[in-house]
Amino acid sequence: MSYKNKTILVTASAKRLGKYIVTDLVKAGWDIAIHYKESKLLAEETAHDLIKIGGRVSLYQADLSNQSEIEKLINSVKKLNSKWTGLINNAGFFNYDNGTSFNFNNLNNHMAVNFTAPALLTQALAKFILECQKEDKSLQGVVINILDAKIFGLNPDYYSYTLSKQAMYGLTKMSALSYASAIRVNGIAPGITLPAPGQDQKSFEISHKQNLLKSSSTVEEVLNAIQFLIKSKSITGHVTLLDGGAHLAPPRRDVGL
Repeated sequence: MSYKNKTILVTASAKRLGKYIVTDLVKAGWDIAIHYKESKLLAEETAHDLIKIGGRVSLYQADLSNQSEIEKLINSVKKLNSKWTGLINNAGFFNYDNGTSFNFNNLNNHMAVNFTAPALLTQALAKFILECQKEDKSLQGVVINILDAKIFGLNPDYYSYTLSKQAMYGLTKMSALSYASAIRVNGIAPGITLPAPGQDQKSFEISHKQNLLKSSSTVEEVLNAIQFLIKSKSITGHVTLLDGGAHLAPPRRDVGL
């Protein structure tokens, strides 16, 4: 499968899992649109690393809780010489609350980044592909939403975050149904994959084993799942769960607490 002159936009791809994703996609032949919010220096370093291995890269700053900045991002990516055909909604807002402590602002902040922005970006890609199909009926876009295995094995922690990721799960299904002639929409729900900011290696290794298989998802497994979903043209509306079976016996509290 050739991705020559086709761009995939990956939100929050300057660092952590996003950087691994764009690096793997460059190796597969995609042109990359790197999105970042505040990590300009890291985004530039990531772009430099990708260019060194032959990648074609563009950089975009946007606050995904701001409608006008989302629209600016969409318009910029649509104007690329390389055709926009892919989207990975990797950006996430993650802040602790529970059913007692959550408030209007915290809930809105989670929903804006984890649900509303992916919904708008998905809609924009679908509309763009439909327009392009007037000249190339074979063209099809692909969207992958990065979810969280937590929504399949619930506990009461991270209340607003969990609600927003459940909404993103619904978006995966609804957008796959709504835009079927233009794009395929799937999701990946990883378990504990990388150390959380500030988490030491020992506590990460302990939490990574708190599941039935004693091993949660790895970066390599997430990348393999992305490639599988991109290449499998018969799959849409599907969510791949990578959590070592934790959803079958979820902890009463979040493993990070």
